[in-house]
Amino acid sequence: MMDKDPLISIIIPTYNEAENIADLIESLERNFKKHNLNDFEIIVVDDNSPDRTWKIVEELSSSDRRIRLVKRINERGLASAVLKGISESRGEYILIMDADFQHPPEIAPKLVKSAINENADIVVASRYIKGGGVEGWSKVRLFISKFATFLAYAAVRESRYTTDPLSGFFVVRKSFVEKRKLNPRGYKILLEIIARNPPWKPKVIDIPYVFGNRRSGKSKLGANTIVNYLLHLLDLSTITKFAIVGFLGTLINLGIMDLVMKLSKSYDLGSVLGIETSILGNFVLNDIWTFRKKLSGKAMARLAGYHGSSLGSAITTYVTMKILHVFLGINPLLGQLIGILAGFAVNYSLSSRVIWR
Repeated sequence: MMDKDPLISIIIPTYNEAENIADLIESLERNFKKHNLNDFEIIVVDDNSPDRTWKIVEELSSSDRRIRLVKRINERGLASAVLKGISESRGEYILIMDADFQHPPEIAPKLVKSAINENADIVVASRYIKGGGVEGWSKVRLFISKFATFLAYAAVRESRYTTDPLSGFFVVRKSFVEKRKLNPRGYKILLEIIARNPPWKPKVIDIPYVFGNRRSGKSKLGANTIVNYLLHLLDLSTITKFAIVGFLGTLINLGIMDLVMKLSKSYDLGSVLGIETSILGNFVLNDIWTFRKKLSGKAMARLAGYHGSSLGSAITTYVTMKILHVFLGINPLLGQLIGILAGFAVNYSLSSRVIWR
């Protein structure tokens, strides 16, 4: 055990990194001491690697009190390993990096110094600013990476704090992540940290680096990683889920309106009943899915508030339908659909800012 809590906790999740881990630890210790950063610990979180990576770390930790091993037996996954490392850490700043030397250890002290000197909450090693880049990537892999970043920017507003929200190499202030409910899927822990109910808008700094070639071992990027990323993005993106719910609500709205028009010959009654039914359906789905992690107060109070926030959208829908039908002769169902689309932005803005803050 160290005599006092360290300033920096370096967390390295590993699985089958026996060929790299000893050299990485030696390089980290040398580079941190070179920059006069001596107050650190190294936490290796290993998922019971078949190549016995954990055994190497265990032997190193027996002679170096800076090194700690956390061995997980029945758990797998990079992001969950990082969270386990954070829970075990004692540092004020946490550095996350991989063990395969694609994250250059000589850059690590620069990230920490930038966090300390600039009083930053997060410092990201970015591939996508001037001075950064990648080595040895095919055009296909580079396109996938850039497109994944574009999807993050489009779906999760907070991801725009950094030029590389999918980076796995970064420093975060521990107070920014502790006592928060983080539930990442797959590999993209930085995106989760930035997006998931931040207690305050973080000060984020980007530092350029070149993503290197893996020194040894096999890349863990595959189809499963891509699927997990897309599911994680959906989980984080309230506007995407809100749009899906809105699409289902639109089907309900138009279906009810069509049914009422056939039974009563009144498109006004059909429009009103379609709107009300879709409001009730949308509220239930948004409450249990879209905003389930932002619930506050009683359900009936949220329902009343949602009705209030939907009033502008409902009026927009009805008035648009009426004008298009009466003055332009457009089919009431088509007019209703156009009205629904016109009211979407208003509905989302009020719902996300007032009902499910």
